[in-house]
Amino acid sequence: MPVRRVLGGSEPNLCDVPGLPPEGAGSVKETEGGSLMELLPIITTCEADACAYNRDRTCHAGAITVGDTVRPHCDTFVEVEAKGGTTRPGRVGACKVAGCRHNHALECRAEGITVGYVKNEVDCLTYEPA
Repeated sequence: MPVRRVLGGSEPNLCDVPGLPPEGAGSVKETEGGSLMELLPIITTCEADACAYNRDRTCHAGAITVGDTVRPHCDTFVEVEAKGGTTRPGRVGACKVAGCRHNHALECRAEGITVGYVKNEVDCLTYEPA
Protein backbone atom coordinates (compact mmCIF):
# COMPACT_ATOMS: atom_id res chain seq x y z
CA MET A 1 0.00 0.00 0.00
CA PRO A 2 1.47 3.43 -0.88
CA VAL A 3 2.35 6.06 1.70
CA ARG A 4 -0.48 8.50 2.33
CA ARG A 5 0.47 12.04 3.35
CA VAL A 6 -1.68 14.42 5.32
CA LEU A 7 -0.86 18.11 4.87
CA GLY A 8 -1.78 20.89 7.18
CA GLY A 9 -1.33 21.94 10.77
CA SER A 10 1.39 24.00 12.33
CA GLU A 11 4.13 21.33 12.51
CA PRO A 12 7.11 21.84 10.17
CA ASN A 13 8.17 19.13 7.71
CA LEU A 14 10.58 16.75 9.37
CA CYS A 15 12.78 16.35 6.32
CA ASP A 16 13.11 17.38 2.70
CA VAL A 17 12.46 14.10 0.88
CA PRO A 18 11.58 13.65 -2.80
CA GLY A 19 7.83 13.56 -3.23
CA LEU A 20 7.08 15.54 -0.10
CA PRO A 21 5.82 19.12 -0.20
CA PRO A 22 8.34 21.95 0.09
CA GLU A 23 9.06 23.48 3.47
CA GLY A 24 6.27 25.77 4.57
CA ALA A 25 3.57 23.88 2.65
CA GLY A 26 2.27 22.16 5.79
CA SER A 27 3.29 19.20 7.83
CA VAL A 28 3.63 15.58 6.83
CA LYS A 29 2.12 13.02 9.15
CA GLU A 30 2.31 9.27 8.96
CA THR A 31 -0.99 7.53 8.47
CA GLU A 32 -2.03 3.93 8.35
CA GLY A 33 -0.59 2.25 5.29
CA GLY A 34 2.91 3.70 5.09
CA SER A 35 5.85 5.45 6.69
CA LEU A 36 8.47 8.03 5.83
CA MET A 37 11.11 5.23 5.91
CA GLU A 38 9.62 3.87 2.70
CA LEU A 39 10.62 7.12 0.94
CA LEU A 40 14.33 6.66 1.70
CA PRO A 41 16.51 5.23 -1.10
CA ILE A 42 16.83 1.45 -0.96
CA ILE A 43 20.17 -0.34 -0.98
CA THR A 44 19.69 -2.55 -4.03
CA THR A 45 22.88 -4.61 -3.58
CA CYS A 46 25.63 -4.81 -0.98
CA GLU A 47 28.84 -6.63 -1.88
CA ALA A 48 30.32 -6.28 1.65
CA ASP A 49 29.74 -9.90 2.66
CA ALA A 50 31.72 -9.46 5.89
CA CYS A 51 29.29 -6.84 7.23
CA ALA A 52 27.02 -7.90 10.08
CA TYR A 53 24.04 -6.39 8.25
CA ASN A 54 24.68 -8.28 4.99
CA ARG A 55 22.75 -11.45 4.19
CA ASP A 56 22.91 -12.85 0.66
CA ARG A 57 24.28 -9.59 -0.84
CA THR A 58 21.41 -7.63 0.70
CA CYS A 59 21.86 -4.99 3.38
CA HIS A 60 19.47 -5.33 6.30
CA ALA A 61 20.44 -2.24 8.32
CA GLY A 62 17.38 -0.10 9.05
CA ALA A 63 19.13 2.94 7.55
CA ILE A 64 22.81 3.45 6.76
CA THR A 65 24.92 6.59 6.88
CA VAL A 66 27.21 7.22 3.92
CA GLY A 67 30.36 9.27 3.86
CA ASP A 68 32.96 11.15 5.85
CA THR A 69 32.40 14.46 4.00
CA VAL A 70 34.99 13.50 1.37
CA ARG A 71 34.64 9.79 0.49
CA PRO A 72 31.39 7.84 0.17
CA HIS A 73 32.26 5.15 2.76
CA CYS A 74 29.50 3.10 4.30
CA ASP A 75 29.77 4.36 7.87
CA THR A 76 27.38 1.62 9.03
CA PHE A 77 29.68 -1.23 7.90
CA VAL A 78 30.65 -3.35 10.89
CA GLU A 79 32.58 -6.60 10.84
CA VAL A 80 31.51 -8.79 13.78
CA GLU A 81 30.39 -12.42 14.13
CA ALA A 82 26.77 -11.66 14.99
CA LYS A 83 24.31 -10.85 12.22
CA GLY A 84 21.96 -7.93 12.77
CA GLY A 85 19.41 -5.70 11.15
CA THR A 86 15.82 -5.90 10.05
CA THR A 87 13.94 -8.36 7.86
CA ARG A 88 13.61 -5.74 5.11
CA PRO A 89 16.30 -4.46 2.73
CA GLY A 90 18.30 -1.52 4.10
CA ARG A 91 17.85 2.12 3.16
CA VAL A 92 20.03 5.25 3.08
CA GLY A 93 19.27 7.37 6.13
CA ALA A 94 21.88 10.10 5.63
CA CYS A 95 24.71 11.05 3.30
CA LYS A 96 27.55 13.27 4.47
CA VAL A 97 29.20 13.56 1.03
CA ALA A 98 27.98 17.00 -0.03
CA GLY A 99 29.94 16.72 -3.29
CA CYS A 100 27.71 13.93 -4.63
CA ARG A 101 25.12 14.83 -7.28
CA HIS A 102 22.52 12.73 -5.44
CA ASN A 103 23.02 14.64 -2.16
CA HIS A 104 20.57 17.37 -1.18
CA ALA A 105 20.78 18.81 2.33
CA LEU A 106 22.67 15.69 3.51
CA GLU A 107 19.94 13.37 2.21
CA CYS A 108 20.42 10.92 -0.66
CA ARG A 109 18.08 11.49 -3.62
CA ALA A 110 19.11 8.46 -5.71
CA GLU A 111 16.33 5.96 -6.39
CA GLY A 112 18.56 3.27 -4.93
CA ILE A 113 22.25 2.66 -4.26
CA THR A 114 24.77 -0.14 -4.56
CA VAL A 115 27.37 -0.66 -1.85
CA GLY A 116 30.65 -2.41 -2.66
CA TYR A 117 34.41 -2.27 -2.49
CA VAL A 118 36.68 0.48 -3.82
CA LYS A 119 40.35 -0.13 -2.99
CA ASN A 120 39.41 -2.48 -0.08
CA GLU A 121 37.05 0.13 1.39
CA VAL A 122 33.26 -0.31 1.60
CA ASP A 123 31.79 2.58 -0.41
CA CYS A 124 28.58 3.75 -2.04
CA LEU A 125 29.14 2.78 -5.69
CA THR A 126 26.28 5.06 -6.81
CA TYR A 127 28.32 8.13 -5.80
CA GLU A 128 28.75 10.65 -8.65
CA PRO A 129 30.62 13.96 -8.31
CA ALA A 130 28.31 16.97 -8.40
